[in-house]
Amino acid sequence: MNNGSDKGGTVIAVGLLVLILLLILGAGAYWVVGRQQSAMVMQAERARAAEVEARMLAEQARAQAETGVAARATSGDKELRAAQGDLIRAEVETILRSQEDAWNRGDVDAFMEHYWKSDDLTFSSGGATTRGWAATLNQYRERYPTREQMGRLTLSEFDITPLGDSAALVLGKWNLDRESEPVSGNFSLVVRRIDGRWLIIHDHTSRKTDPSASQ
Repeated sequence: MNNGSDKGGTVIAVGLLVLILLLILGAGAYWVVGRQQSAMVMQAERARAAEVEARMLAEQARAQAETGVAARATSGDKELRAAQGDLIRAEVETILRSQEDAWNRGDVDAFMEHYWKSDDLTFSSGGATTRGWAATLNQYRERYPTREQMGRLTLSEFDITPLGDSAALVLGKWNLDRESEPVSGNFSLVVRRIDGRWLIIHDHTSRKTDPSASQ
C-alpha cells in the first residue's frame, strides 16, 4: 500500500513539476513573442513617422519649387514687359522723327503717311475736330501752303506710354521755327499697330498762346 501511495505521490509531483515548467516556458515564450511584437509595432510606427516626415519634406520642397518658379516667371514677365515697352517707345519715336524729317523737307504727303488712312481718324486743334485722313491732309495744306509757312519743325519731350502690345499714348511738344511767326505747343497722340505699322489714329494739338497778346 505504501509503495502505491509513494508512486502516486511521485507521479503527481512530477506532473506538477512538468506543469510548472510548461507554465514557465509558456510565460517565457509569451514574453519573447510580446517583445518581438512590440519591436515590430515600434518599427512600424517609426516607418509610418518616417513616411509622414518624408511626405512633409516633399510637400515643402514642392511648395518652395513652385514659389521659385512663380517668382522667376513673375520676374521674367516683368523683364519681358519692360523690353516690350522699350521696343514700342523706340518704334513710335521713329515714326515721329520720320514725320519731323518729312515736314522739314516740305513733304506734307510723307508727313501724313504716318496717320491712319481712315475716315475714323480724328484731329483736334483750336477747339475743332477734323474727321478723316483726307480732310486732315487738306487742312494741313490749307494752313501751311508754302515752305516759309511750314518753317522748321522740332518735336521734343516725348512721353510714350504703351497701352498693351498694339497701342500707345504719346505726349510731347512741338515747335515751328519760322521768320514770319514762330509758334509752339503741346500734342497728344493715340497710336495703334495696324497691319504691322504704327499709325496715329488720334491727334490733339494745342498751340501755346502768348500771354502778352491778351494785354
